[in-house]
Formats: sequence, C-alpha cells, structure tokens
Amino acid sequence: MKPLERIKPVLPWLRLMRLYRPADLGLLWLLGLWGLWLGSDGRPAVSALTLLLLALLALRALGWLAHDLATALLAHPRHSAVEVLRGLPLPLRWLAGGELLLALVPLLLLGWPTLVIALCATTLGMAFLVLRRRTFLGELLLALALACATLAGFTASGALPGKTAWLVYTAAVLWSGAALIQYAALHLQQHARLGIKSITMLFGRADRWLIALLQLFALAALGLAVHQEKLGVFMHLALAVGLALGLYQQYLMAGASETGYRRAWLNNLWFGLALFCGIAFSYLCRCPT
Repeated sequence: MKPLERIKPVLPWLRLMRLYRPADLGLLWLLGLWGLWLGSDGRPAVSALTLLLLALLALRALGWLAHDLATALLAHPRHSAVEVLRGLPLPLRWLAGGELLLALVPLLLLGWPTLVIALCATTLGMAFLVLRRRTFLGELLLALALACATLAGFTASGALPGKTAWLVYTAAVLWSGAALIQYAALHLQQHARLGIKSITMLFGRADRWLIALLQLFALAALGLAVHQEKLGVFMHLALAVGLALGLYQQYLMAGASETGYRRAWLNNLWFGLALFCGIAFSYLCRCPT
C-alpha cells in the first residue's frame, strides 16, 4: 500500500482540524511566542514551550469545530442546536472530546493563570459565534480572543501579566484585528449569504485605511513595550521591518482583488515572525558569554 493511500482515511479529520491550512495556527503560535519570550526574559523552559504550543493547537482545533457547527446552524436555521448536536456522528464526538482533553492537560500543567486566560479566550470566541449576525464588530471579539495567546505566553513562563504584557496584548489585538478584516474580505459573499456581518461590510473599500491604522497603532504599542523592557537595536529593526511589511500589504490590497487580499493576509506570518525574531535576538545579545 502506498503511503498516500494509508493516510486517506485520516484526511477528513485533518480537514476538520484545519491542519491542511495552518496559516492561522502559525499566527496564533507567534502571538504565544511573543509573550513566552518576553515573560521569561528570553530563556523559556522547553517544557513550557512544548505545552503552550500543544494547548494552542488543541484550542484552535476546537475553535474551528465550533465554527463549523455554528455555520451548519446558520445554513439550516430550522434545526435547533440540540438537534444538530444529537445528529453528530460518534467519531466526531470522539474528536471533540480528544481535542478538549488535549487542551486541558497542557493548560492544567501550565498553571491556573494560563487556564483562566484560556477560559476567557473561549468565552470571547463563543460570543463571536453568537453575535456575528447581530453586530459588525464581531472581528473585535475574535481579536480579543486570539490575543489572549500573548497573555498565556506570559503566564506559561511563570510571570503574571504586567505593564509590558498588556502593551503586547493591545498590540496583538490591533494586529489580529487587521488580519481578521483581511480574512473577512476574502469571504464576503459567503458571509452575506449566511447573514454574517463584518467590519469589512461596514467600511467597504475604506477597509484598507482601517487596516493601516490598526497596524500603526499595533507598532506604537510594541514600541512602548520595547521602551518599557529596554530591548536593543534588533527590536527596533523588527519594528521597521513590520512597518515595511504593512506598507507592502497596502500595495497588495490596492487593486481590491481576492488574490491581493489573500497574499496580504498570509503576509502577516512574516509580520509576526519578524517581531518574534526581534524579541529573541534582543534577549540573545543580552546573554553573557
């Protein structure tokens, strides 16, 4: 039997977990790494790093599963939530239980502050799924939930969130919000068909300027965090790279094409990676030989 044929039965479950499209997982992990490196002064424990990445992976999979169920309810409004849940096949219930267990175990090992932050993020995510047909500001709720990964990174390192943590959290909310607006622009037709509202619908073609404003404020918040922590030249260079990438995203979105918005959204991976490298190298250069 060929290797590809062996994994064919697993492919539908990988699709449910969105492991075949890991771009948003990369964004979530980068947010967690920002907080973990800052909270541990650039020296994170391997165990904390592993548990944090595993917990974020499981929470993200649960979030997509809840999203798919909510979308199914919108597509079939005559069915109640109880009827949809009862109609779930047994393997899907096992998958949901396994993802929940895979999230809870690392969170418990990381400590109760990280667990509390995860519960707050879950509450915000559920509020987004409930209110996305009633408000144009649903992306804000989801951005608040995603940015909790930075706070989880701080608590996973053993530090309680302080001034720097909340500045980085604010930057993560703004940066995530800009990325979510780009993502919503790619699904306008589907959202309109399901009656889902988004900030992109509210601002129309002016969404590019809103994205630019959010990214500028995110860089400003990160600049304040750099001043607070007295990080070195590498972090200033990372902020400059982040600004250049933001300008490049504006160039990609200028034509208002789907391809341009998709490339701009994926470019956020480089945005987050540049800032993480700035944080990591700033601490690395502080370490004594």
